[in-house]
Amino acid sequence: MANTTTETLVALESFIGRVGDEERIFRAGDNVRSTDPAVKKWPDKFRAATYPNEPRVEQATAAPGESRG
Repeated sequence: MANTTTETLVALESFIGRVGDEERIFRAGDNVRSTDPAVKKWPDKFRAATYPNEPRVEQATAAPGESRG
């Protein structure tokens, strides 16, 4: 099974650019998937998104070979 998860990145600054035939507008703080063609074209304008206030979520079920205690 292929890995379908993508990392979320955030734009570091506001800018306008062309990807193929499409003009794209990015604002500082916009979320972008790591698979977006703009990330490949301008990798220095994005970084991994962090969410320090996001609550931690407990895993609801045991993984294979684990028992819940």
